[in-house]
Amino acid sequence: MFLESEGDRWYERNAAVLEAFDPDQDLPLRLVDLYRVEAASALEVGAATGARLAALGARGCRRLVAVEPSLAAIAEGRRRHPGIEFRRALVTDMDLGEQFDLVVAHYVLHWVDRGALLTAVAAIDRCVRDGGFLIVGDFCPATPARVPYHHLPAGVYTWKQPYHEIWTASGLYRVVAGLTGTSPRALDPRAAEHERGGVWLLRKSLVDHYVEAALPPGVGPRSSGDR
Repeated sequence: MFLESEGDRWYERNAAVLEAFDPDQDLPLRLVDLYRVEAASALEVGAATGARLAALGARGCRRLVAVEPSLAAIAEGRRRHPGIEFRRALVTDMDLGEQFDLVVAHYVLHWVDRGALLTAVAAIDRCVRDGGFLIVGDFCPATPARVPYHHLPAGVYTWKQPYHEIWTASGLYRVVAGLTGTSPRALDPRAAEHERGGVWLLRKSLVDHYVEAALPPGVGPRSSGDR
């Protein structure tokens, strides 16, 4: 739906908000600044016009790649930010063939069909280098919820759950920090449970965090003939 029409419609409804983007109020950028995340390369999934990536460029990031389904958003992004490489794709279909120091997926996964969720997670993971950072922001109620999407016919939903837990459950990502609030841009400890959103800074480590355990006494390496 996003490739066919809804991506452009979403952009048209939110163009004014995107144009008023304030890096000082952006929660993913706040995490980047608070924890001094240094990234020479960055990818944003669902980047719209690339304003957040442009702000990362102003912080010294040299390689900037945006994945976005809306042709209208991409056209405006290329006009505003010629230093960003835009690619049109859904998160489930992106195959960039490279890894990045920082990957951002902010309020993207609640759109993804449940049958494609783990495909999306795997596609994002492939883009994060070992030792790199992943920022995941989305709705995060304690109980997973499906919400009718009122801009489309009945039977279409958005899906709310704490998505960062999918990566941490793998054992390959650890939480560096998290911020929660009532929207993608506001921090508020009084947020109702069903309204809560959050953003997490995760760091990827494939093997270095594993504790090496000694073999039990009397057990040695198997020979090539062992089965």
